[in-house]
Amino acid sequence: MRVVQVSAHYPPNFVSGGTLVPQRVARDLIDRGHEAFVYAGYLDEKRTPLETWQETDPHGVHVCWIVTTPWTAWSDPRNTVNPPVEEAFKSWLDEVRPDIVHLHSLQTLGGGMVRVAKSAGAVVVLTMHDFWWTCARQFLTSAELRPCSIVVSCGNCPCAVSHDWLERRNAGLQAMLEDVDVILAPSASSARVLIANGIDASRVRVDENGLPDGEAPGGSRVPNDVTSPLRLLYAGGPDPMKGIEVLLEALWRVPQDDPWTMDLFGVEPTGRHLPPGVRALPAYRPAELGTVLGSHDVLILPSVVRESHSILTREALLGGLAVICTDTLGPEEAVQHGVNGLIVPAGEPEPLGTAIARLVADRDMVTRMQQAELVAPIRQFRDQMDCLEELYLDLVGAGAGNVGTAGQAGSLLRTPAVLEAEETLLHRVLFVVGIHGAPLRYRGHLPAEALRLRGHEVEVRHYRDPALGELATWADALVLYRVPATNQILDLIAGVRTRTRPVPVLFDIDDLIFDPSLMGLVHGLANLPETERELWWRGVARYRTTMEACDGYVGSTQALCDHATEVAGLPAFRFANGVGRDLARISDREAARPRAAGPLRLGYFSGTKTHDADWAVVEQAVIEVLRSRPEVELWVGGLLTTGPELRAFGDRVVRLPLLAWTELPGRLRDLDINLAPLVPDSQFNEAKSAIKWLEAALVETPTVASPTQPFVESIEVGRTGILATTRGEWVAAIESLLDDALLRRRIGTQARREALLRWGPHVQADRYVEILRESARHIRLHGPRSATGWEHVLDDEPLDAAEGWLEPYPGAQLESTPTAFSWLKASAAARRLAAARRVYRTSGTGGVARKTVKMLKRTR
Repeated sequence: MRVVQVSAHYPPNFVSGGTLVPQRVARDLIDRGHEAFVYAGYLDEKRTPLETWQETDPHGVHVCWIVTTPWTAWSDPRNTVNPPVEEAFKSWLDEVRPDIVHLHSLQTLGGGMVRVAKSAGAVVVLTMHDFWWTCARQFLTSAELRPCSIVVSCGNCPCAVSHDWLERRNAGLQAMLEDVDVILAPSASSARVLIANGIDASRVRVDENGLPDGEAPGGSRVPNDVTSPLRLLYAGGPDPMKGIEVLLEALWRVPQDDPWTMDLFGVEPTGRHLPPGVRALPAYRPAELGTVLGSHDVLILPSVVRESHSILTREALLGGLAVICTDTLGPEEAVQHGVNGLIVPAGEPEPLGTAIARLVADRDMVTRMQQAELVAPIRQFRDQMDCLEELYLDLVGAGAGNVGTAGQAGSLLRTPAVLEAEETLLHRVLFVVGIHGAPLRYRGHLPAEALRLRGHEVEVRHYRDPALGELATWADALVLYRVPATNQILDLIAGVRTRTRPVPVLFDIDDLIFDPSLMGLVHGLANLPETERELWWRGVARYRTTMEACDGYVGSTQALCDHATEVAGLPAFRFANGVGRDLARISDREAARPRAAGPLRLGYFSGTKTHDADWAVVEQAVIEVLRSRPEVELWVGGLLTTGPELRAFGDRVVRLPLLAWTELPGRLRDLDINLAPLVPDSQFNEAKSAIKWLEAALVETPTVASPTQPFVESIEVGRTGILATTRGEWVAAIESLLDDALLRRRIGTQARREALLRWGPHVQADRYVEILRESARHIRLHGPRSATGWEHVLDDEPLDAAEGWLEPYPGAQLESTPTAFSWLKASAAARRLAAARRVYRTSGTGGVARKTVKMLKRTR
């Protein structure tokens, strides 16, 4: 094979972990009998920009250099897209004619290198060594060296210019990624981040960096008894992104009561006021690694940037050291908190100082960590190259432009024509909703917002909106969320059924309120007047009537999905309540500020009148904590009736009104512990989603919750929250958090990360697209839903423009007039002409012909 490695920087001009990888790959390919070429940026202010020259290194690798010095600034447009470099690269590729182009870091070369490589007829592989494709500053860290939102669309970071600029930049780069066949990530955690930021999951696979042969830590450890100072090691050099300033501030917080020393390798002592016992030393040579590790006890890795991997962390663990690292992704894959090291929030001196002090004071803990088995295998570079060579051969054999991966070896063949056809047929989605408030946001606006991220046209309308008939005529899928049965809604569904091509009709409801047989099991209804209870249950029967007319059910929890299938025989699709951009951005602003000054605070926020029984689950435990800890406050929000015993605590119990969703993040941020109790052994509560955990997690507030299935799914005990059942467990969980500020901080930051990575907008979009495809596939196999034996309960509610408007939602992008899909906004002729022009620009006349055939097949 003829294989090209492309890298923005390359040794010996620029040496780093990311630049050594393409060099090692190229040289190993030569050893394996392949032809290896490198195209690399060169930094030298004395050379002319865009100057190029070629040379062959001593290993036989052909290297073409191009000077890119002027465009290293993250804000420079040509750092992102650099047309002159693309032209030079194209000319060079025309001579080389490679089988594979493996792209690495592309800052200063530009994302357009992908398109050039594909146009040359090569298979294109891209390794994302950092997060440049979604963060112009590469490391998801602000200019102030604070971690940014790990999902860019959910944050407010101005990045190199502004947040709007960043989103425009990222949208352009995303389009370029369509020409990549396989995307490699150096770790599983970095792959999750890439996917959560919109990188196509079907193309991503993990290719962990391997430890180079001959560079594994050698030598023997120098014994260090507990009476000698604990020997701490830092090897990140002077770069502030590696956390040296944070570390120095943290070290001043570590008491000197127990002896310890700290060696800072690669750090100049000039101009620094170092704590006692701290030495600044020159950087060690690679051959000295074993000796350096053998003469220390604990590696400190205080990096403030998100690391896609960390070779040093793995080398230290292999060398028998304990590790204190920040929560910066790559290192965490090898460090298990409390087992072989400690993990602290990035960019924060106080938690880092606390962690160091803990190990200095507890030498037995250090010894246990040093003796712990590896929690993750250390990969060797030879294994990495074996897999990479196999991937290259599979891709070339499969044919350029027709390959992809689902993250596993093999199964590389993709069927883009089939995927494109399914996406085209499900392009326009109409959500019809019957409720306002938070439920509408989570089940209507958020999936609509997510689908728009994937290019779908989506409308969200009230079930009495007069435009529904016209919209339904053009919809490819119809979703009815909490829509009670009316004559008009059943007519709407019947009209959709007459379409030539089957259109999936889905029913969504996020509570167990579609089964009248559960009467008497719903907590909180006993306090309602009889007429209101009767009306409530009639509403349940009307929901069920709409549900029976649909083809499938979409539920927020597994319990809901299972019950829907059991009672109605519907195929059920799980779509968990997730993160919307607007709530996430509000939460991001709140999470960036310190908590309000004052005592430690417990809090419980109720959304409706039906949560008194849930609060009763935890009230006695809270009272016990308040009695034993006079410094603690309780905040109670919303429509909640509490027991009389709380009155004894006076103004330590703070009552808050029902809050607007835009105000809730600020209140949750000022809590130290969020409480989420639910009545146990309740079928109704098992069906409730983990919203209370999710909303608190977004502002980094730790939650103690009842162990219902959704909370069990969301919470990793001790890392992203705590679960409690009995009064004693509630008291123990609350007190453990009150006593340990580091535990509160760690659980809060980990919970926020998990919420964004598991339920962020892009991940949610992929799931909803999958639901639409699955539902369409079900209809193709089984046909639309037939009439059932359910006895209809419905009312007549004429369509009314006055009832048709929903309250404004920032992410919905609603217009001021009742418009339909953009498909309806232009004449048929204009639409066809515009579509033909777009296809011609990307696919030529053949593409236009194929598109025309496809459109003819869609005739209704």
